[in-house]
Amino acid sequence: MAGEIRFRTGIDAVTGRRLSGVAHLLQSLGKIWSTHLGSRVMRLNFGSDLRSLLAEDLTPAISLLIYNEMVLSAAQHEPEYSLSELQLVRLTESGTLGLRHAGLYFPEGRFGNFDMAIPVTAPARPLLISGASS
Repeated sequence: MAGEIRFRTGIDAVTGRRLSGVAHLLQSLGKIWSTHLGSRVMRLNFGSDLRSLLAEDLTPAISLLIYNEMVLSAAQHEPEYSLSELQLVRLTESGTLGLRHAGLYFPEGRFGNFDMAIPVTAPARPLLISGASS
């Protein structure tokens, strides 16, 4: 099967159906960004430290720290994605913070193959933080 793209696959956390490709990537990024560091048994370094940043008033300095944490955690845990755009947006009148991002998806990046790149633009979704409370 030479030439066949080896997409990573998984299970949709909501429906239980099979996920692959960009859909799996977006779910993976959401899981990375919403999981608090130290909250996963046997994977204490998985996730991001957004919880402490989202508890603060949103200032330009805090926004920069949020961007930095999201880029670093995505780069550490998702070898198949290279972020090129990241935008925080207010989604509701009550101030729910959302995230819109874009970048390049490398389906075989986990194998070190970066020859094929698929542009990805994700719609704004709420930033929800889960995991153990700090």
